[in-house]
Amino acid sequence: MTPPRIETILLATDASSASNAAMLHAIDLAARLKARLVVLTVLSTREGDRAARDHGTTAAARRDARTVAVQQIVDRARAEGASATSLIWDGDPGEAIVDAADAEHADLIVVGSHERSPVGRFFLGSVSDFVVRRARAPVMVVRPSAFAVAEANTRDDPRHGE
Repeated sequence: MTPPRIETILLATDASSASNAAMLHAIDLAARLKARLVVLTVLSTREGDRAARDHGTTAAARRDARTVAVQQIVDRARAEGASATSLIWDGDPGEAIVDAADAEHADLIVVGSHERSPVGRFFLGSVSDFVVRRARAPVMVVRPSAFAVAEANTRDDPRHGE
């Protein structure tokens, strides 16, 4: 039996360093498989979104920064030979990722993980855990520690730098 073809990959990113390894893996997969890469970022509307509150930035400034970050990922993916587009959604991150994957008919979802301990996940919640439990498509969770390995593989790849 032939495995299903992966035609659309949804990369969910919060533009943090924890997302770098997921980004590298998603771009590499999209380029190798000739799949469409959809780069999604979600601007959280959760009342308890500490990151936004702690940084004291306006919603417009956060949206602008994410727009630039997502476009840089799209540009990098295109430079590596992948077909890439971007989406910016508002809402609860986990729910928005699952909904966007359905709307885009994603065959694979790639998300990063902040490598929290099991206790941290219990108290803080985890977007990647939510997506794994709720998504219809397979989910690849990439840990930040994979970043060094992925970056080394990218440097060693003869396609890199062309």
